[in-house]
Amino acid sequence: MGRVLGVVLVAAGTVLAVGLLLVGAVWLTWDDQSGPASSAPPASPSPTTSTAPTTPEGACNGHVELCDRAYDAVAQLATHNSMAAAAEPGWFFAEQPDGIIEQLDHGVRVLLVDSWYGQSTDRPGVVATAGQSRAEAVREARGQWGEVAVRAALRAQGATGLAPRGPVRPYLCHAMCELGSTVWERSLRDLKAWLDAHPREVVTMFVQDEVTPEDTAAVVEDAGLLPYVTDPPEDGWPTLGEMVDSGQRLVVLMENHGGGAAYPWLLQGFDWVQDTPYLFTDPAEFSCEPNRGEPDASIFLVNHWIKSKTRIAEYAAAVNARDVLGPRLAECAAERRMLPNYVAVDYYDLGDALALVDELNGL
Repeated sequence: MGRVLGVVLVAAGTVLAVGLLLVGAVWLTWDDQSGPASSAPPASPSPTTSTAPTTPEGACNGHVELCDRAYDAVAQLATHNSMAAAAEPGWFFAEQPDGIIEQLDHGVRVLLVDSWYGQSTDRPGVVATAGQSRAEAVREARGQWGEVAVRAALRAQGATGLAPRGPVRPYLCHAMCELGSTVWERSLRDLKAWLDAHPREVVTMFVQDEVTPEDTAAVVEDAGLLPYVTDPPEDGWPTLGEMVDSGQRLVVLMENHGGGAAYPWLLQGFDWVQDTPYLFTDPAEFSCEPNRGEPDASIFLVNHWIKSKTRIAEYAAAVNARDVLGPRLAECAAERRMLPNYVAVDYYDLGDALALVDELNGL
């Protein structure tokens, strides 16, 4: 049965003036709260920028106070489509400013990534979505951005009339690999180096998997990450401190296919996680309604981004701001009677997401 956590929701002045403040994760009774007001993003946002956390000696995920808390009693900043980085070449429709390692350096601890099969082509730097994955990738891309935008992006990328060559292997792509890709094993080797250099940090990777469990396990093993992976908890999640001490500091969740008995550390994600809807086209549509996952799953993922073709960063600056994200987290905590464990955003560096996650943790 999932752990039910509360948060203290404090009104500072009036809700219209300053919204709701979230203060710490504690065991308390709940008060009914009204939902946040939403508005369209400003034409010229002036976002604040999060800063990289410092790490005190003996800390877990940057804070000594978190070491004695169970994994599912901690709030963490998550990035949506972590691999789709504006600072890295070849990514159209980027949803983060920089790469996964830079995200980790700045306090992100949950990476939402998509795995697909791809194949190198006769165009340097352009990868073709491979085999049976391609039809699903095209469908997803058209649903996300529309057929006209996808065609225009493919032309701009020089990704029409490709001649695939070389072996088929796992990539991180957002739908069509033609619109941006990263060799998955290379990304995981970078993650291993980061974990090696940060021995008191716990990281989670939640994979929308179009790659088989067998091939996923092989990529993780080839990257040298097996010593870090977390086995499925038997009697509740361990504390962050226990995870640090054991060395099992990488939680791997799979959206579609868990690893079963062969790879038990590839956790079936929505056995452990429940979430909110995520297909929002306007801030007024934000909802905390149950979406995926079992009702007794003890980890709560709040999806907080706007679906857009051209205004991704602009929307992120608006909805990551304290006066939008703060009230939504308060509303979701009250409505679902759970601590928001994974707060997933686009352009994590815009707005106040990291500060609000710290406040959820009572820091």
